[in-house]
Amino acid sequence: MEIENLELKKTFYRGLNERQRRHFAALEAKILGRGGIKAVCEAFEIDPVTVRGGIQELTSGQTELPGGRIRRAGGGRKKNSAIT
Repeated sequence: MEIENLELKKTFYRGLNERQRRHFAALEAKILGRGGIKAVCEAFEIDPVTVRGGIQELTSGQTELPGGRIRRAGGGRKKNSAIT
């Protein structure tokens, strides 16, 4: 399975934020069909969980977040109060 214009897409991919990357990878996998997740993961060197998460977000309509946010509230690394 081959991704068309792969080098151009990789250049574009590097300029996206993490949420946009998930959605882009999910779209590419859906376009490729069966085996698409594996092909996208190998081409862009990402985890399949990332692609599946992007597919889930797109199909469930979870594409809108409050202004300026990339992650849902509570997402990301937790602050450790013991280390200051």
